[in-house]
Amino acid sequence: MVKKLLFILLVTLSSTVFSQQLENNNNVQDSTLIIKKILASPNPFSVTTKIKFHADAIFEVDFSVKDLIGNVVYFQKYTTKIGSNSIPFYRDKLDSGIYIYSIKTNTEITSKRIVIK
Repeated sequence: MVKKLLFILLVTLSSTVFSQQLENNNNVQDSTLIIKKILASPNPFSVTTKIKFHADAIFEVDFSVKDLIGNVVYFQKYTTKIGSNSIPFYRDKLDSGIYIYSIKTNTEITSKRIVIK
């Protein structure tokens, strides 16, 4: 009987501590996720595309495009607005192929692929 009570007490305390740790981890993640829903449209594209994302606050981001060997082919700083944002990107003299675009904030870098036809 005592063993059962100790076991139930241990399980109850463990689950309480575990749920508090999950809540704390979620709070940390939520505070660092400032930009969400990043999408290039259209992708693939031939002349121009828009990089669309949602921002939770006003802050500066570094937008860069790199080729597959890591050379920066485009770089621009932008100031976001709260809500929906879009960054136009023009092909200019870039060759057809796969490129990696990145949006960098103070706390995170998000990179995705774009294809130029």
